[in-house]
Amino acid sequence: MAETAKNGRASGLEESNDTGSDKVVLARSLGLKECVSMVMGIIIGTGIFISPKGVLAGAGGSPGWSLIMWVICAVISLFGALCYAELSTTFKKSGGEFTFILQAFGPLLAFLRMWTYLFIILPAVAIVQGNTIANYITAPFFNDCEEVPTHALRLMGMAVIFMLAFINAISVKLTTRLVNILTVAKTVGLIVLIISGLVYLAKGHTQYLNPENSFKMSLPLNIPLAIFAGIFAFDGWESVNTIVEEIKKPERNVPLGIVISLSAVTIIYLMANIAYFTLLSPAEILASNAVAADYSVLALGNWSWTIWVFVALSAMGNLIGSWFGFSRMFYVAAREGLLPSVVGMISVKHRTPIPSVIIVLPITLIYLMFDDVIALINYMLFVIVAFMALTVLIIPYYRWKHPNMERTLKLPLVIPIIFILVILFLMGLSVYTDPFSALIGTALTVAGIPVYFVGCVWNKPVWLQEKIVALNLILQKFFFVVPQEKEMVSESDDDADDKVSKSNGYRSGKEFEDVPLN
Repeated sequence: MAETAKNGRASGLEESNDTGSDKVVLARSLGLKECVSMVMGIIIGTGIFISPKGVLAGAGGSPGWSLIMWVICAVISLFGALCYAELSTTFKKSGGEFTFILQAFGPLLAFLRMWTYLFIILPAVAIVQGNTIANYITAPFFNDCEEVPTHALRLMGMAVIFMLAFINAISVKLTTRLVNILTVAKTVGLIVLIISGLVYLAKGHTQYLNPENSFKMSLPLNIPLAIFAGIFAFDGWESVNTIVEEIKKPERNVPLGIVISLSAVTIIYLMANIAYFTLLSPAEILASNAVAADYSVLALGNWSWTIWVFVALSAMGNLIGSWFGFSRMFYVAAREGLLPSVVGMISVKHRTPIPSVIIVLPITLIYLMFDDVIALINYMLFVIVAFMALTVLIIPYYRWKHPNMERTLKLPLVIPIIFILVILFLMGLSVYTDPFSALIGTALTVAGIPVYFVGCVWNKPVWLQEKIVALNLILQKFFFVVPQEKEMVSESDDDADDKVSKSNGYRSGKEFEDVPLN
């Protein structure tokens, strides 16, 4: 395959790659703009358009308290994002939570984190978002129909999923440009809502926002519910940590991109909620399953269909950004020997990890046969927050274990401690309110343990090893992929002295432990 790669480069295949180099690597081609766009593109999914009622319900139906809860949730999310940023600039390796847990706690827990994303979360999210895109694209054309044909929606949703996977597979630049465009589009959609809200505020529609009414409660105060709903509305800030090796100057751009994007999202969320309250009462918002659609009918009239388009674009941006980030987690897992080796290879022609991008597609096709895929996501909420707590716990653990380690970003310990306490509180709330879902999610995660021991630990017979090697070789030839070459390419001379770049682009957990601490 090495000879094949050389021949490919000799024939000019390198001209179509994104790196501008003949090295078969994932280049550092993403700057601050791409970091901000990626985080905003994933955070701003369909939630703020469809159902912000969770925070309002937790705030007792009070508009004033709900806005305060949004700010609190933004601060908590920022704390978590900065914790992940410290870990990213410490380990300097793609993969996000998988990488952090692998370095600190070993391969079993890291495999379980990767297992949940590969076999449960990402395929389920892809189906839900694909169906959402199909629903909102077709809705303006089926106003007079009771129901859009289910099979047509599924077919359209699957077509969107394959299209986004294809874009991810052929070009990093095309993917990031599409993410940028969709981020701008969904932001424009929210700005349209916000401007209309400001217009109605100027016209005196302040009955739900004036001090006398805004803090009145129609429901019991349920702060845990509000925090839970708000934090998951901000979910997605961890995405940038999965692509650290492709970011120029990550020690600067990762934390700065997180702060800028979360600040912008917070302002947009607050202004969008204020706009909703100009025309919709708290009771109407609590009863709505698509707040933006209900609001747009009142605010935009015949142009309300545009919001449905923006919701579809928002879901599309969320999906392509998530796919881009988590494919790098699978890529890194394969480099570490926790997935088949072909998954950790890069296309000679496109310089993208094609196998790690498309590995999710067969599982997604299976999930397409089920009607209630979103239940799987609900089952995994407990596991998601549990792994968040475990990941952030690495910061105080490594401060104790490696006190002299070089850290580009070093947060005050109070920040990770506060975040861990909040997450533990949410875990307890999840178990208390829905123990069955927490149990199912834990069981689905633990189911990965035998897979780990059979696939990664078991010393397989020679004949089976030969079959695996042969299959990997067939797939390698089919996708025209090779392992990453020794030197990591950077588009900036300032990155040339990066320690990780001068190795093979990554360090295993063993190699990290052997690095002398300053």
